[in-house]
Amino acid sequence: MIRIIRLSLSVCCLALVFSNCSRNNATTPPKAKGPAAAVATTTYEGEGKVVSLQPKGPSIEIDHQEIKGLMPAMTMQFYVKDKSMLEGLKPGDLIAFSMDYGVGGLVITKITKK
Repeated sequence: MIRIIRLSLSVCCLALVFSNCSRNNATTPPKAKGPAAAVATTTYEGEGKVVSLQPKGPSIEIDHQEIKGLMPAMTMQFYVKDKSMLEGLKPGDLIAFSMDYGVGGLVITKITKK
């Protein structure tokens, strides 16, 4: 009887180990831990309409759709990596954009007119 209980426990433990291994597959990158987490950067994609431009900031105000994994749809001002990214844009333009979220906060790194 004790042998059966030990065998059952062993099988259960093995099942738990294998289920945890399968969850850590390469489908999602591992999250940074420790000091690396302090400097980790995540990139997000968004779409929206230009509301205003502030080249001196340099920043752009965008009425954007939901940015999956980051924030709901709203109108918000974002800093841009370089003021040259604002050239050729005007209020009302529809855009797609990429932004990095890291140590310096949210910064738009790419803007494309739609």
